[in-house]
Amino acid sequence: MFGPRDSRVRGWFMLDSYLPTFSLTVLYLLLIWLGNRCMRNRPALSLRGILTLYNLGITLLSAYMLAELILSSWEGGYNLQCQDLTSAGEADIRVARVLWWYYFSKLIEFLDTIFFVLRKKTSQVTFLHVYHHASMFNIWWCVLNWIPCGQSFFGPTLNSFIHILMYSYYGLSVFPSMHKYLWWKKYLTQAQLVQFLLTITHTMSAVVRPCGFPLGCLIFQSSYMMTLVILFLNFYIQTYRKKPMKKAMEEAGKEVKNGFSKAYFSTANGVISKKAQ
Repeated sequence: MFGPRDSRVRGWFMLDSYLPTFSLTVLYLLLIWLGNRCMRNRPALSLRGILTLYNLGITLLSAYMLAELILSSWEGGYNLQCQDLTSAGEADIRVARVLWWYYFSKLIEFLDTIFFVLRKKTSQVTFLHVYHHASMFNIWWCVLNWIPCGQSFFGPTLNSFIHILMYSYYGLSVFPSMHKYLWWKKYLTQAQLVQFLLTITHTMSAVVRPCGFPLGCLIFQSSYMMTLVILFLNFYIQTYRKKPMKKAMEEAGKEVKNGFSKAYFSTANGVISKKAQ
């Protein structure tokens, strides 16, 4: 479907064989299952210190990738509408090196789920969460082997920026005293949805006006991004649209007792008290 592998990344760590990527993904899924079983009758772990360092580390790595992708694509004179895989010379290799770190960061981010399991935050370990983490690591192994530069730079550039915001949020949320300042969580989900839509638009622009970038890769990337749009949109609706409505309905229900509102009983009690006096 994609043609021969890119020879420029031969010998790079974990890229020559798919076995390490596949094995680590299976281990990730196994650890989720075993971790939930082991933690069932154990108290949740705090991990505040580890989480602080972890989130800081991912934030800094994302900042490095964002800066390096902007600088290297600028150096190579990348065309925003469509950029091929070979015309930028050394700048293409520079982009590929950053994208290798992007691929490797998807392995590091498996720890997101492991920390949820150890802290017994099982509600966070959703299908969306596991699907997104597991699939990204495997897809980016393919990207690095076949399309390690060119048009591939755009999605990681946006995602690195989103991750700076996201992991900063996670890092601050470790401290209870900061919770009152973290009102912007839903806007992160909105930003992620915008990111996916922009990536799809950028990908399809190379279909409309091709520049030699493999068509099969463009179609696959757009299709995968659409699955993320659907899943994240469903998450957004369930979390930020349906729950407030459900809460309002519950509160309205509490206001009514045996067909009469609390206001009625307050008035009735006032009248009865007055008569008693």
